[in-house]
Amino acid sequence: MKKVLALFAASVIGTTTLVAQETPSSSEGVRFGIKLSPNMGFIRPDSKDLASNGSGFGYTFGLLSEFPIGAEGNYRFATGVFLNNIVGKWTQEYTYVDNIGEPNKTKGLETEVKLQYIELPLTIKMMTNEIGYMRYFGQVGFGNAINISAKANIEVPTVTGTDNGTGSPVVSGFTTSDDEDLQNDIMLYKASLIVGGGLEYNFSGNTSLLVGVTYNSGFTNILDIEGEKAKANYLELTLGVFF
Repeated sequence: MKKVLALFAASVIGTTTLVAQETPSSSEGVRFGIKLSPNMGFIRPDSKDLASNGSGFGYTFGLLSEFPIGAEGNYRFATGVFLNNIVGKWTQEYTYVDNIGEPNKTKGLETEVKLQYIELPLTIKMMTNEIGYMRYFGQVGFGNAINISAKANIEVPTVTGTDNGTGSPVVSGFTTSDDEDLQNDIMLYKASLIVGGGLEYNFSGNTSLLVGVTYNSGFTNILDIEGEKAKANYLELTLGVFF
């Protein structure tokens, strides 16, 4: 983990240095703003006993910042600091019996996890020239996120004994345990691929409205559980304002 954090820090410093070298001495074109964006998150398991179980709604908010690359202003290094909330769902296969001596049954125990990250994206934004009051853009890069919270609603069995013949637990029913702390089972660092596009509408001067769609596809395992792997993804309606 120390190596990952060191690489992350080096990439931020290196990218900032590159932008500083290519940006004109004038501060013209450097922009700051805010965004508040709803997202639809889902978990993609990569283990035999885990399966995806639908999506959940979360949101992202925080500070936007952009730095021009070159003198034209059509290419920008886009970053920021965001509080990113992702909701995902999965099921875990569970084998049990209702009563001793009866055949085994299998059920998918449901988990709804609420993950919270501090995210620093490192992206390149490619913009058209202004058409009327509009500028269109495409954006691609990488997301770097540190987990700060993980809560889950977990379906759990009520075990009353063990079937000595099969070794399966005897279960009288199932209940849901809400807001369980799952942070010890979640990896600290999450990396992702960011792809998006949209438009900006200029109101006046430096004030512009940002509207777009962004897909954030995680490519590192989010689970710190032996033998279990899963990745977190979300589709975001990107809403922001530059000042």
